[in-house]
Amino acid sequence: MAAHADPQPTRAQVQKKLDKLAEQMDHKVEKYNQLREKLKIAKKKYQSAVKSSKKEQAAFEEQRRKIAQMAADAYKNGDTDGVTGFVGSNDPQAILDQAAVFSHLSHERGSQLTQFLATAQRLRREEAQAKAAYEEVRGKTKELAKQKQQLDREVAKQKALLRRLGGGTPSGSGGGSGSGAVGGTYNGPASGSARTALDFAYAQLGKPYQYGAEGPNAYDCSGLTMKAWAAAGVNITRTTNSQYAATKRVDKANLQPGDLVFFNNLGHVGLYVGNGQMIHAPRTGKNVEVVSITSGYYLNTYYGAGRP
Repeated sequence: MAAHADPQPTRAQVQKKLDKLAEQMDHKVEKYNQLREKLKIAKKKYQSAVKSSKKEQAAFEEQRRKIAQMAADAYKNGDTDGVTGFVGSNDPQAILDQAAVFSHLSHERGSQLTQFLATAQRLRREEAQAKAAYEEVRGKTKELAKQKQQLDREVAKQKALLRRLGGGTPSGSGGGSGSGAVGGTYNGPASGSARTALDFAYAQLGKPYQYGAEGPNAYDCSGLTMKAWAAAGVNITRTTNSQYAATKRVDKANLQPGDLVFFNNLGHVGLYVGNGQMIHAPRTGKNVEVVSITSGYYLNTYYGAGRP
């Protein structure tokens, strides 16, 4: 029996599949960016814990030196049981395990020894916190690697679909001119901070999309909007979700140039430029471009808008 090849999909079918993949990519990139922000925080916690631990280690060594002197004094006075081994350990836990040494020292020395033991306890806590922070960083790094692997697989699928489209520009999938030209000029009506943000964004026209990128050579969607408004001295945070939360809601009918426009359940964001258009970093394989949001994919997936 002769084998039959699978029927060749139509352009419309490929377009539908590509749009679905685009939606998945938007959300994966957003999760990737959120994870990167969490990783930065975990790294700062780790660095802070290490710094604190080093300070506590210095305090521990100073207290141990003082107790060594106390031990020497005790030896001179014949009060030696348990003291030598106590002060000879570099391990705070070993010291804590020998708390009975209190009985071998006079009451006058008790407060100084209490301070010493408290320092040892703090050192242990700081070490535990540093280790926990380090493990958190390692866990986030592994999760980040998994996210990247998944993104790479999705990118491969997207490139294959684009090739099957025969080099055309599919509507809604972030098609650009492909001219290779970089940079442009905003000539719209915006003024003030919005004008500055749009001037920056237009200067990035033609630069490639790259997930996780914040410039200057490549951008993802929220990386471009963040840097554009940062050029105007306004911090709108890093991820699409946080940018939506950090801005004031604007009705679609009242959009002004410079407003952030969100799509695909906060999976994507661009800068409104006026006349029903936005400038944005689309997705892998495409460049920063200006597109219409009044038809096709961006009309169908429009979520809302925010004003910094």
